[in-house]
Amino acid sequence: FDRILLDPPCSALGLRPKLLVDAQSPKQLSKFAEYQRRFVRNAVPLLKPGGTMTYSTCTIDACENEDMVQFILSEFPSMKLEPISADLPGLPGLAGRGLSDEECQMVRRFDPCDEGDTMGFFLAKFTKNQADTTS
Repeated sequence: FDRILLDPPCSALGLRPKLLVDAQSPKQLSKFAEYQRRFVRNAVPLLKPGGTMTYSTCTIDACENEDMVQFILSEFPSMKLEPISADLPGLPGLAGRGLSDEECQMVRRFDPCDEGDTMGFFLAKFTKNQADTTS
């Protein structure tokens, strides 16, 4: 594929009625990230070299957002994080989750408590190295 929009199942903690975690333990929440890694492992090989993959979730959970970006970059060296247009509102990624300051500026996090009055969600954009033919 030339382009992939990967919006895997998530905890949906960015949805306003679900801002409180109803009896979901951290262990239950971590299962979403495990499930998302399986989606990533299947999506990246389907992306053509030079192609673009957008990763998005409707959660504010860093394990499913910034940690997943770090996973993609470390697990798939052919994937390069691309900056999202500065015209797009939102906040940079959270620090202390394995991304550099520069990488945090390249992703967009939307928080329902922010002045943008949106639900919580996350976006990251990747391109696949032109020379890659394996993953």
